[in-house]
Amino acid sequence: MTGEELKQVFRDWGLNAAQGAKVLCLHSNKLSEYLEDVSRIPCAVAFHVEALNLLPEVERQRLLAQRVQRR
Repeated sequence: MTGEELKQVFRDWGLNAAQGAKVLCLHSNKLSEYLEDVSRIPCAVAFHVEALNLLPEVERQRLLAQRVQRR
């Protein structure tokens, strides 16, 4: 997975980078490195994204909303 692919996933999910960091349990600085292809996106993050994409839309949106609300 590339940074551009991850950016597209966030657009598809209706999330900005800060929200995406919360959803994927990443520090925002590390996510920025991934989005700009400074650092390689780990397989675990790519698998997490893939698993979320496999969920039915309603379930995925519920889970994303729940995760975005976390502190």
